[in-house]
Amino acid sequence: MRRTRTAGLVLAAVTTALSLAVPAQAAAPTVELQPQRLARGADVAVPHVEEGTWGDVFVDGARRVELPGRIARVIGRSGDGWLVGTNNVDVKRNRRVVRVEADGTVVDVLRNIDPSTVILSADGGTLAWQRFSGRGRKVTTYAGSSADGTVLGTKGPGRYVNLLDVDADRVVLSNDDRVFQWRIRSGRTKTIVRKLAGMADIEHDLLSFYTKDPYFGGCTKLVRLSAPRMKHWTSCHDRVAAVSPDGTQLLTFHILTDGVGPGEIRLRTLAGKKLATYTTNWFQDWGWESPGTLLLGVNGQRKAATVRCTLTACENATDPVKASTP
Repeated sequence: MRRTRTAGLVLAAVTTALSLAVPAQAAAPTVELQPQRLARGADVAVPHVEEGTWGDVFVDGARRVELPGRIARVIGRSGDGWLVGTNNVDVKRNRRVVRVEADGTVVDVLRNIDPSTVILSADGGTLAWQRFSGRGRKVTTYAGSSADGTVLGTKGPGRYVNLLDVDADRVVLSNDDRVFQWRIRSGRTKTIVRKLAGMADIEHDLLSFYTKDPYFGGCTKLVRLSAPRMKHWTSCHDRVAAVSPDGTQLLTFHILTDGVGPGEIRLRTLAGKKLATYTTNWFQDWGWESPGTLLLGVNGQRKAATVRCTLTACENATDPVKASTP
């Protein structure tokens, strides 16, 4: 029995998109997910992390590679290899980003950094990460090569900012009152919108932000990153949790979700049309195995598993284990 973790489950498998069309006028279905009631399907088809005897293991089909540290997450594909962030349970040791090469070799890319801050560009070529100083009051943001960690640009130290996305030329960041881009080589910054950000996706030209504090009536807006006045969707109930690998679908959940994962996740089109709702006790992660096929980290009433869903057709992609209590 192993717990499986994928890359925040926003995965880059290259497969043919499957249609999730809902018949005209039909209500979007609701699917209750309890792993003990689901059939066992195929194993997770994309690289992911499983718990091993002595630490975490990178799994890619039949290939199993031991990793440093006892807690790891797949960051994403980079060339012929995969980048993985690792640390120990105490979060202070084995803090690094490693590359798992095609031949199973594990090579350090970054060391002594918080791997939870690391993001990777869609093309796999550029990393961004952060270091904190001044007892956490200041942050420095770095951009570097995913091949060897060579630093390409540095911003800070300064007030706290969130890392939203990165590509070869820029990093998208936010603070409490604006979303902005930082050009890596020139160091120049440019404000995109003066709002509190939700998420950004450079590859698919998407940005979500809040019209105002959602605890005081703020709503979510999903817009074009390059043209924030071009709106895709607005919701005063949900916020965007993830974008599909092909940029055509969203996963959303309640706008005030915090702490333990949500009990409901909704699959939508980019325009916000609801395709399906998935419910359980709580979800620990969510994303896509491929366009059209979801992978959901389900904690049910009795059992937990990674569940694969294509609209309403759902099955376990890992062996169910005892559900964890948050």
